Amino acid sequence: MTERGPHALVERVYRALAGGHRAELAAVLHPEFDGYFSPGMPAPIGGHHAGAEACIEQGWWAIGAAFAVRAFPERWLPCGPDELLVLGDYRGRARRTGRELDAPFAHLWTSDGDRLCSLRQYTDTALWCAALQERPTRPTRPTRPT
Repeated sequence: MTERGPHALVERVYRALAGGHRAELAAVLHPEFDGYFSPGMPAPIGGHHAGAEACIEQGWWAIGAAFAVRAFPERWLPCGPDELLVLGDYRGRARRTGRELDAPFAHLWTSDGDRLCSLRQYTDTALWCAALQERPTRPTRPTRPT
């Protein structure tokens, strides 16, 4: 991959997300960026978000509001000059419940050489939803009259 390819741009995205750097994130996304977050992700995250601003607000920042989580990319697989598949894991916890999240991901990124144009996110949405669920309370046994 060349410096103008998606690899360097995607590295910048992961760093910006880890640090909460909105301006850096916006700088690497094309204004007409298309984000496809896995259907089944908690609302408003899952589904299609058209435009960089919508992806930031309804995708990544919505994740950050509900979860203290980071993406840990492990494998970087070029799919051509303008596409990159990144495999890894999300690790963190749900803010409201404190429950842990450890979910695999596949991110398919495309670029125009200068900026990222799209993301398709694949993850186990059941793990995300489970982390948001309160732990069931154990039923108490009724006391027996003596």
